Amino acid sequence: MAKKQSFGDKVGKASEKEQKTCIKLVRSTKSKKTKDGIRFSEEILGVPAGENVDSYVNNLLGTSK
Repeated sequence: MAKKQSFGDKVGKASEKEQKTCIKLVRSTKSKKTKDGIRFSEEILGVPAGENVDSYVNNLLGTSK
C-alpha cells in the first residue's frame, strides 16, 4: 500500500533542516544626480536560527546601540 504524503509534509521536512528568519533590509542614500533625491536599495537577509534579528543586523552593518 502506498504511503500518503501531503505537500505540507514535504515542505515541513525541508524546513526542519535549516530554520532561518527572512527579513528585508532597506537602505537609503542621497542621490548624486539630483539635489534632493533619495535612493532606496533593498535586500533579503536570512537570519540564522537562534540569532537575535537586531543584533545580527547591527553586526552586519557594523553599528552598535
